[in-house]
Amino acid sequence: MSRGKMHSKKTLVIGIVLIAIVAMWGIIRLTSQSEQGIAGSNDRERTAYIKSFGYEVGTVPDKVEEIRIPANFDEAYEQYNAIQREQGFDLRKYRACYAKKYSYSIKNYDNPSPIPICANLIVIDGKIVGADISSSEAGGVMTVLVH
Repeated sequence: MSRGKMHSKKTLVIGIVLIAIVAMWGIIRLTSQSEQGIAGSNDRERTAYIKSFGYEVGTVPDKVEEIRIPANFDEAYEQYNAIQREQGFDLRKYRACYAKKYSYSIKNYDNPSPIPICANLIVIDGKIVGADISSSEAGGVMTVLVH
């Protein structure tokens, strides 16, 4: 075998090994990031998260719903996800996943309307993956929790 062919095979093997190492590092990094997240497996963790932004809420949610994040986002859901992305969340990662939505009435939200304002948390596998503040009235408040 010529010296040039041996050198190119050696370079190819080294390249493949480096690509494999980088791929494994990426997989490990993605896995560890998704396992960290924001704790939200119980009422204490969820209310502590909401209270960390200065909102006063009760110790238990007013409403708990099982929701499904759509596989395909329509325009309205893209707008909702834009609110999520402003806060560092991104529901695109959870397309077609089931989640729990916990709604807590906010007691100290500055709102002239008598309609209650809620902090909503979307939780998957005990981690908060989305959050918002909203009212139930049509055309009402829909904004970020994180401020």
